[in-house]
Formats: sequence, C-alpha cells, structure tokens
Amino acid sequence: MNAPRPHILVLLLIAACLRTVCAQEVAPAAKEEAAPPTQIDTQLRINKTALLENQSLKNRVDAAVLLLASEAPEARVILLEVLSRADNAPARAAVCEALSPTKVWPQPIKSREDFIKPLVAVIASEQDFATVRLAAEATLLFSYGQVGPELDKAIADPSLSVAAKGNIIYTIRRHPDKQAVARLFSLVDSPDPPIVEAARKELTSLGIVVSPDPAVRRQTLLELQERGAETFLRERVIRQETRMRESDAEREAWQKKYLTALSTLYTLQGDEAAKVKFLAQYLGAQEARVKIWALDRLEELRQGTGTSKAKFSELETSLIPLISDPSRDVRLNTARRLAVMGQELNVAKPLLDQLNVEPDDQVRREILVALREVCYVASLATTSRNVPEEIRSGALVWAVRFLSESDAERARIGGETISKLLEQNGLKPEEVSGYLKALADRYGRLGPANDAGLRGYLLSAMVGLCSSRSACKEQAAKQFGGLFEQALVDKTDTVRQIAVDGLINVSADKASALRRLRKDLGGDPSPVVRVKLIDLAGEAGGPQDLDWLGEKLGAAGEGDPAWQAMLKVFRRSNSPVLGEWMAKIKSPAMAGRTTPEQQVSFLTLAEQKAQTENKAEMLKDVQVSLADLYLASGNLKQAAEYIRNLLAGATAQERPHLQGRLLNAYLMLGSMEPACELLTNYLSTKDLDLTPESSIVKSIEGYLSSPTTVNPTVLLDAMQQIQVADPKTMQAWRALLSGWMERHAKAPKTEDSGKTNN
Repeated sequence: MNAPRPHILVLLLIAACLRTVCAQEVAPAAKEEAAPPTQIDTQLRINKTALLENQSLKNRVDAAVLLLASEAPEARVILLEVLSRADNAPARAAVCEALSPTKVWPQPIKSREDFIKPLVAVIASEQDFATVRLAAEATLLFSYGQVGPELDKAIADPSLSVAAKGNIIYTIRRHPDKQAVARLFSLVDSPDPPIVEAARKELTSLGIVVSPDPAVRRQTLLELQERGAETFLRERVIRQETRMRESDAEREAWQKKYLTALSTLYTLQGDEAAKVKFLAQYLGAQEARVKIWALDRLEELRQGTGTSKAKFSELETSLIPLISDPSRDVRLNTARRLAVMGQELNVAKPLLDQLNVEPDDQVRREILVALREVCYVASLATTSRNVPEEIRSGALVWAVRFLSESDAERARIGGETISKLLEQNGLKPEEVSGYLKALADRYGRLGPANDAGLRGYLLSAMVGLCSSRSACKEQAAKQFGGLFEQALVDKTDTVRQIAVDGLINVSADKASALRRLRKDLGGDPSPVVRVKLIDLAGEAGGPQDLDWLGEKLGAAGEGDPAWQAMLKVFRRSNSPVLGEWMAKIKSPAMAGRTTPEQQVSFLTLAEQKAQTENKAEMLKDVQVSLADLYLASGNLKQAAEYIRNLLAGATAQERPHLQGRLLNAYLMLGSMEPACELLTNYLSTKDLDLTPESSIVKSIEGYLSSPTTVNPTVLLDAMQQIQVADPKTMQAWRALLSGWMERHAKAPKTEDSGKTNN
C-alpha cells in the first residue's frame, strides 16, 4: 500500500490520452473555445459513484486516486464528504487506502492538511478496525507534529468510547517519531485506567518495557530519545506490527465467531442445572477469552429472576483454579464474581493465598474485596460456613496495608474491610484495639481542607463499628467518640452527616444525643443534618421538643419529617400535652403551617388518647373539631358521622345547633331520606324554634337558595310528606313550606321572563 500501483498510473495516462483524443476530434470552431465544463462534472460524478457504490474494493480505490489527482475543487469536496460518512465504511476505507501512497507521488497533492481532521474523525468513529488501520496508516502522510494536536483533542474528548480512544492511541504508536513515543509515555500517567492500559500495550508492542515506577519510565524515555538510529528501527517495528495487527484482527474475528456459537449452545441448555454444568466445562478452557465468557454468563445466571436458583457449589472445583490463572484479566474477573457469589464456595484460603502473591494492583484490590465479603458472610450467625480465624487475620493484615496507602480508593477499601471483619466476635481485645487505632491514625493524617471523600469513608467505617451490631461496640466508642465530636464542626456537609450517626451510636441514649446535637447543629446549613436531627427527635424526643419541631412545619424539605416526628412524640405523650397542642394546632399561626390532613391525623390521635384515658370533655372537643374539619374539607360522610356521635350525648341547648349542622351535611350529600327523618324528629320536640334564626331553617334556606343546588323540588316534595302530631307545630311548618314552594315556583318564571325580554 505504500508504493503507487502500476494500474493507477495506467489509468492516469489513459485519462490524459482520452482528453487529447477528444480535443483533436472536436470541430474547428471548438479550437477557439474552452472544453465544456459539463465534461469535468460528468467525470467527477462517475468517479464519485464508483467510490460510493462499486462492489469492487479495487475500483473504489482507483476512483479515490482519480479524485485525489484531480485539479477540480469539487473533487476535494467529494473526498472530504466521503470521509465524514460513517454509513459507508468501504468508501471511507478506499479513500484512506488511496491517501497513503500519495506520500511518494512525484507531485504531492495540494493542501493535503485538509485531510488531517477527517482522518482522525474516521479513527475515532469507525467500528471496523480494518478501516481504522487504513486511516491510521494514512496519517503517516503527515508528520506527528502536524497530526498530534488533533489526536490529543480526540483523547481528551469525554464523549469518545474506550474503543475509540484505543484506536487513537494505536494511531499515535504508528508514527515513527520520538514525540509520539513521549506522548504514549505521558498517557501511561493518565488517571483513566483504559487509556493507561492502551498506552502500556502500544509501548510494549514497540518492544519498550513499561515500568510501574514513574521515575524508571522517565529514564527509559530519556534513553530512547537519545538514540540516533531510532527512526530506522521504529519503522521496521511498525512494518512488523502491521502484520501482527492484521493477524490479531483475524484471530479476533474468529474468536468472536466462536464465542457467538458458544453463546447459542449455552442458550439451548434446558434448566439452570444444565447451564451450570455447561459453564463448568468452559471455565476450565485454555483460552482466557473463553474463561471470561463463562464468568460473564455465570454472573447473568446469578442475577436471573427465575423461580429457581442455581447451585453454584458445583462450580467450586472449576472456579478455584481461576483465582491464580496466568491471565490477569481472568483473575480480575474471577475476583469480581467471587465478591458476590463466593459466600457459597470454599474459596477463602485460595483467595488469601493469591492475595499474598498477586503482582497486579487492580487484581489485588478486587481479591481483597472478595475475601472480605466471604469472611464477613461466614461470620454471620445465619450461615453454616466457617472461615478459619487465621484467614480473617490475614485479610485484616492486608486491610491495614491498603489503609496505610496514599491512594484514596485503596485506603477506603482497607477501612471498609477492617470495619466489616471486626463486627463479629473472634478476635482478642488487644488485637481489636490495634485495628481500631490504625483506623483512627489514618483518619488523623488526613487534612481538614482536603481528602473530604476519604474522611467520610473512614468515618463511616468507624460509625459501623460503634453500631449495635458490632461486637466491639464499646471499644470502638472509646476510640472514636472524640473523633465524632470533632467532626461535628467539620466544614464538609457529608462528614458532619456521618458524625451525627457516630455520636448517636456512642451516646448513652438517644435522648442525650438529641440534646447535644440540637445544641451544636440545630441550625446546621446542611438540610440532611437538620432532617437527621428531626428524625432523632421523632425517635427519642419528648414534649419539650415539640415547639422546636413545630417551628419547622411548612419549611421545604423539613415540614413533613417534622410533622411525622411530632406525631411520634404525641403518641408517647399524655392527654394534657395533646390537649395543650389542640389549641396550638387550631391557632391561626399554626393552622397556616399545617394541612387539613395533618390536623385530622393529630385530632384522630388525640381522640384515641382521650378514649384510652377516659377524658370525656377532651373527647367532645376533639370530635367537634374533627366534624368542623371534615365539613370544611368536603368530607361530608365523616362529618355527618361525628355530628351524629355528638348528638347522642348533647344537651338540650346543644342539640338544635348540631341538628342544623347535620341537616346541612345530609342536604349537601343529597341524602333526603335521613334529612326528612331528622326534620321529623326535630319537629316533634318541645319548644322548637322555626324562626329564620333557627339552625334548621338556615340550613334549608341555604340549600334552596344555593346556585349549586340542581333540583330543589326533590327536597320540597320530600318535606311535604312530613307529618307532625302537634297541630300548632304542623301549622307553622306548613306556613314555612308554603313560602319556600311559592318562592321556588316564581323563580323559573322570572328566569323565563328575563330570557323573553332579551
């Protein structure tokens, strides 16, 4: 691909000859005119069509060469447009392949820098590595100084996938330039693990040993840059690597086909037991890719939602050897699987053995996490599997090593491991004390102005050791209590939040913790901290905390938690406290901060308390208030029920008012039968009041004159059926009824008259 093809030169000669012959055969008048512009346009269209649609790769490349050789500006537009089209990979590949030999053309193509950005875009977006390889080779048309900035932009683009960045790094390696090698060394120091891995891999493919020590890497780079014959050697390595990548790509394709077929066979297995047996066979395969495939299927099977659960104990003999597999990727994937399913397997000792000899930092980290989970679950009372104490001690030794490291993630894992493994019994107090001190010392070395994340993680581990589930709760409380108090004034919200939990755990009781925290953090700027205090008040607060909680009602984010906490306090309080708060709840200031639903929930609780403590007067007040609330909120059935209960024990003076309210509820419900029954009972009483000021008369008047009343005739007809034994009462009732009926009879006529006049 690096030298011009003979057939390309022949095509160029033929095209030139055709133009000459056509010019000779033109009529004499044509000698005085330029060639029609449509002739050039036609040739460009032919070449473009061949490039985009021809089934032969050779013809596509030939068309791209002709377009590259063309002087027409439109030809350049066509080529750049093709490179930008991700939907036509063969055309892209043809342009890339045609670009490479232009480096040795006698006349270099004009403005070839136009192709730098499109080529990098192809490398970053193309899925087919064969096309990526051609595009990377085409970038050799330029010096690394020309193409390097665009490659750096692509590496820095956060939207690019891991695979795309790997293609960019591969392209950097293809350039036989000292600066390209230096760039690969700089990428090894990247915070992004996939980039580090890709850069390390490409440097290794160049025969350069990449040390994990940054100082050694700098020295290696310095020595390479000082070599005089480096360019020649690197070009030879590049040619060798090209052949190797082609072989790798072919092998990768066959591996994918094999794994696809294997997946098909796996799905054809019947039940979970058959699938487990199938996976056990391939976990012992020679190829690392096959083992990783089986581990992935095992994770899918574990997460399955079927009614039955697979028994993974049958895989123990297949999984244990993978912990020490020669492949780093197999060991890494095995550790991750065992972290979530190792509890069912006897893998604690193999994990510790490999942890003691594991050379890779990332794999070592995952093995410690897996060992931690296996040991923790085995220590629970609910499990039948035991882990020897020496293994747990070995895991704790590694946890302290991780804890002492400067890397925050590794220190976090060390702290979490110590916290989990100390929760259960088994260690001597002096041993426990050493691990607790290691946690406290590591926390103390962290700066208050930074390391906020790690401080939070370590403080959280301490909180767990001070919880009720911890076997060393008392020792941990003595060791960490002072740290929790100091952290209450930390500037980081999350640290204060965790410190609150810690102080609650180490306090003699939650009530004393609440008093202390209200004093220090009652007005904390963090809403999470404030809600924690509110929740604690709900658990351990008393009547003395109700005013403080009441001030938070209606506040965004705090109002509802505060109300729930108040209800919990009310349930623990006696009737005098609830009686006092009945007046407060109904006050205008408090009513504006509570919803009708909240008021109902409080009054319902007060009603239960009054009934339990036999407080008749309080019960009556509560029921009156509930009836008012239900009427105001439109819950008429509940209102009617409460008014009926009140009527049962009402005095003669109270009954008329209650009867009027009950009649109003019936009428608004449209319940005419109970309404008429109530009227009959009312009219049979002595000294009844049928004046306009009567509650009964007001309710009927209000209903008949209400614009929302659809058909007053229903009520009027029903009231005509009411019979009263007392003649005087009956006469007075008939007089009222006649007035209502007459007024109702006139109303439609007035409306009709108004319509006629309009």
